[in-house]
Formats: sequence, C-alpha cells, structure tokens
Amino acid sequence: MSVLRRAAQILRAPGKKMEGLVQYLDKYEGKPYEPRPVDKFMYLFQSKRDLEDWEVQCDAELGGKSLAKLETTRSGKARFYGLLNTETPDWLTASGYAGMFTAEKRQNAVLEIMQSAKITGDGQYKGFEIRLRGDGRQWKMNCQEEQFRRLEKEMMFQFILNTRGGPEYEIFRIPFSKFIRTARGGYIQSQEMLEFDLIKSIGFLLSDSIDGPFNLEVDYIKLIHIPFCEDFDKMDRRRPRHSNLMRYEDL
Repeated sequence: MSVLRRAAQILRAPGKKMEGLVQYLDKYEGKPYEPRPVDKFMYLFQSKRDLEDWEVQCDAELGGKSLAKLETTRSGKARFYGLLNTETPDWLTASGYAGMFTAEKRQNAVLEIMQSAKITGDGQYKGFEIRLRGDGRQWKMNCQEEQFRRLEKEMMFQFILNTRGGPEYEIFRIPFSKFIRTARGGYIQSQEMLEFDLIKSIGFLLSDSIDGPFNLEVDYIKLIHIPFCEDFDKMDRRRPRHSNLMRYEDL
C-alpha cells in the first residue's frame, strides 16, 4: 500500500486527527525532509571569453596531420571541430588524436573550483553532468589529478562517451567512480577512485583511429549530486566494453 493511499485513508477515517497522518509519515518515511543540494556549474560557454580557460591539443604539435579548432557558437556553445588524420610520420610512433582541455596555465583555477565545491557542497558531489551534441564517434572525457609523484605525470582518468550524433543534445551524468585510471591512454590493472577535489584538468579527447571530420558541441559542465551512486569498492573495474582502451602493458 502506497504512502499516499494510506494517508488518504487516515484523513477519511472518522475520529482521526492530523496528528495520525504526521505520526504515520514520521514512522514510515524515516528521516525528515532535506532539500536537495544545489548543483554547481563549472563551465558555461556563453562567449569567447569563456574559452580563455581552454586550449586545443592535437598531433599536429608533434608533426602529425590532424587539424582542430575551438570556438563559440551563436547559441552559446563551445564547438570543437576539425579533421582527424591517423597518418604517422616516420619520427612518430603514433598519431591521430585531438582534444580540448582546460589550459595548463589555468590548472590552479580548476583546482580551486574543485576544492571550493568540496567545502560548499559538504563533500556530497558525486559526479559530472555534461550536455553536449556529438558526431556519433567515441570520445573520452579526461580528468587529471594534481600530481604528487613524478610517476603520476602520465596517469589519467577517462570515461568513454559514446555519442549518438544527430541534431539532438545529450546529457551525460557520470559518477566519479566510473572513471577508469589509464597511463599513456592504456588501461592499467591498479585502479583508484578519482578524487574530485584534486582534479586540476578536464577535457575531451578523440582518438578512435578513424580518419575524417569530427564535431563536438558542449553546452555546459557541472558538478552534481547523484543519488544511489555505486560504491567504488563494489564496482567491476575491468576494462570497459565497446571501447578502444588497450591494456597499458600491451602498449
């Protein structure tokens, strides 16, 4: 029997007072009502000024042939587009990647956002919410923590974004516990939980080994409170299906 149906019966029953309803709700509903915590917007791409914290990285910096550009649209979105080329020059071992990331010179600002969110959010933030429009290709959301040891410089946390493509925007709600720890783009066996208050850089990477044009439009990125978030210790940390992540040992 639902709570509302039982409450209606109490109100209709002769001789019953409102106290009966209150006692029933207190008994069966458990804790008193608590307002839902407020989500925190990290980035809104309303103008060119909002892109000052971001930069483009692609294999062209190392001699590759991919092309990439980042700009704002008239509707207030960040548009990252270009042409992916996997042709590898003789002096490179691999090529064919492009990404938009928070600028290295602004890493302290990202870290401050995360640390202030932990304080104001009482440590209840459990993940990201991203509204974007993809091109049907497999993207990765990258998060890099503040480094304490030299060996961690090539460590990255990644989440696979299988975009749908088409005219409609998609909303991805990603718990921190779903990020996979990688090194040089390869999955590693020793997994750890992503600590959001240590994140100093975030971004979106395309490295699906498919030549051709790409287009990603990002509306916003925010921190959210995800109810019933899966516990990291109880999760299956094996290599995710339907991804091009290789084992780090096989690279």
